[in-house]
Amino acid sequence: MDRRRRVPLFALVMGAAVLLMTALHTIEGMAWAGAYVFLGAVPDAKSAMLYSLNAMTTYGHESVSLAPHWQMMGALEALNGMLLFGLTTAFLFAMIQEVWPRPRRERRGG
Repeated sequence: MDRRRRVPLFALVMGAAVLLMTALHTIEGMAWAGAYVFLGAVPDAKSAMLYSLNAMTTYGHESVSLAPHWQMMGALEALNGMLLFGLTTAFLFAMIQEVWPRPRRERRGG
């Protein structure tokens, strides 16, 4: 396949992969938020989602915090988020290598 056709296909594949991964990270954040609401660690669903996304991305918004006996759970979510974002980055890098291979170097005689 020539380069002119490869670039749009590459952009389409990577764009779809990024959107799917964003949806999966959102579902993960919603699951953590649901756990916080179920356990009574935060007052409402909006605060739970805000805290969950902040913990997952290690942003750490100060206006929402967990009760002291649930703070370790927030730290575990932050660790989980760092690991999953790292795995997502590794997966995207592997996709880039697969879809867009580097040209092979010719072997030198010797």
